[in-house]
Amino acid sequence: MRILIVEDEHKIANAIKQGLEQQSYAVDVAYDGDDGLAMASTGTYDLIILDRMLPGSIDGLGILQTIRKAKNHTPVLILTAKDRILDRAPGLERRCR
Repeated sequence: MRILIVEDEHKIANAIKQGLEQQSYAVDVAYDGDDGLAMASTGTYDLIILDRMLPGSIDGLGILQTIRKAKNHTPVLILTAKDRILDRAPGLERRCR
Protein backbone atom coordinates (compact mmCIF):
# COMPACT_ATOMS: atom_id res chain seq x y z
CA MET A 1 0.00 0.00 0.00
CA ARG A 2 1.34 3.44 -0.97
CA ILE A 3 0.44 6.51 1.09
CA LEU A 4 1.02 10.22 0.47
CA ILE A 5 1.35 12.55 3.45
CA VAL A 6 0.94 16.27 2.75
CA GLU A 7 1.87 18.07 5.97
CA ASP A 8 3.97 21.21 6.47
CA GLU A 9 4.99 20.43 10.06
CA HIS A 10 8.07 18.28 9.53
CA LYS A 11 7.92 16.64 12.97
CA ILE A 12 4.29 15.58 12.48
CA ALA A 13 4.87 14.40 8.91
CA ASN A 14 7.97 12.42 9.86
CA ALA A 15 6.31 10.84 12.90
CA ILE A 16 3.36 9.67 10.79
CA LYS A 17 5.72 8.45 8.08
CA GLN A 18 7.85 6.51 10.56
CA GLY A 19 4.81 4.85 12.12
CA LEU A 20 3.39 3.83 8.76
CA GLU A 21 6.74 2.55 7.48
CA GLN A 22 7.05 0.40 10.62
CA GLN A 23 3.82 -1.23 9.46
CA SER A 24 5.40 -1.85 6.01
CA TYR A 25 3.60 0.91 4.09
CA ALA A 26 5.40 2.81 1.32
CA VAL A 27 5.16 6.50 2.23
CA ASP A 28 5.90 9.70 0.31
CA VAL A 29 5.84 13.13 1.97
CA ALA A 30 5.18 16.62 0.62
CA TYR A 31 5.69 19.62 2.89
CA ASP A 32 3.64 22.24 1.00
CA GLY A 33 0.51 22.49 -1.10
CA ASP A 34 2.23 22.84 -4.45
CA ASP A 35 4.35 19.71 -4.05
CA GLY A 36 1.40 17.87 -2.51
CA LEU A 37 -0.83 18.62 -5.48
CA ALA A 38 1.88 17.62 -7.94
CA MET A 39 2.47 14.31 -6.17
CA ALA A 40 -1.24 13.56 -5.70
CA SER A 41 -1.92 14.35 -9.36
CA THR A 42 0.91 12.31 -10.86
CA GLY A 43 1.40 9.46 -8.40
CA THR A 44 -0.77 6.46 -7.65
CA TYR A 45 -1.70 6.30 -3.98
CA ASP A 46 -4.00 4.10 -1.93
CA LEU A 47 -4.48 6.86 0.68
CA ILE A 48 -3.68 10.55 1.02
CA ILE A 49 -3.22 12.08 4.47
CA LEU A 50 -3.77 15.78 3.90
CA ASP A 51 -3.24 18.76 6.18
CA ARG A 52 -5.92 21.41 5.67
CA MET A 53 -3.66 24.44 6.18
CA LEU A 54 -0.56 24.35 3.98
CA PRO A 55 1.97 26.86 2.71
CA GLY A 56 2.16 27.44 -1.02
CA SER A 57 -0.37 28.58 -3.58
CA ILE A 58 -2.90 25.86 -2.69
CA ASP A 59 -4.20 24.57 0.65
CA GLY A 60 -5.46 21.12 1.56
CA LEU A 61 -9.05 21.74 0.49
CA GLY A 62 -7.80 23.13 -2.81
CA ILE A 63 -5.80 19.95 -3.37
CA LEU A 64 -8.84 17.83 -2.53
CA GLN A 65 -11.09 19.79 -4.89
CA THR A 66 -8.54 19.64 -7.70
CA ILE A 67 -7.97 15.90 -7.51
CA ARG A 68 -11.70 15.20 -7.24
CA LYS A 69 -12.37 17.31 -10.35
CA ALA A 70 -9.75 15.17 -12.09
CA LYS A 71 -11.78 12.07 -11.10
CA ASN A 72 -9.16 10.93 -8.58
CA HIS A 73 -11.14 9.01 -5.97
CA THR A 74 -8.25 8.09 -3.68
CA PRO A 75 -9.44 8.06 -0.04
CA VAL A 76 -8.32 11.20 1.81
CA LEU A 77 -7.85 11.66 5.54
CA ILE A 78 -7.83 15.37 6.40
CA LEU A 79 -5.77 16.61 9.33
CA THR A 80 -6.60 19.99 10.83
CA ALA A 81 -5.87 22.07 13.88
CA LYS A 82 -9.11 23.95 13.33
CA ASP A 83 -11.72 23.08 15.91
CA ARG A 84 -14.90 24.79 14.69
CA ILE A 85 -17.41 22.67 12.80
CA LEU A 86 -17.74 25.42 10.19
CA ASP A 87 -13.99 25.11 9.53
CA ARG A 88 -14.09 21.33 9.24
CA ALA A 89 -17.30 20.87 7.24
CA PRO A 90 -16.01 22.04 3.81
CA GLY A 91 -13.82 18.94 3.57
CA LEU A 92 -16.95 16.81 3.74
CA GLU A 93 -19.00 18.72 1.18
CA ARG A 94 -20.21 16.98 -1.93
CA ARG A 95 -18.25 19.32 -4.25
CA CYS A 96 -15.00 17.87 -2.89
CA ARG A 97 -15.99 14.38 -3.91
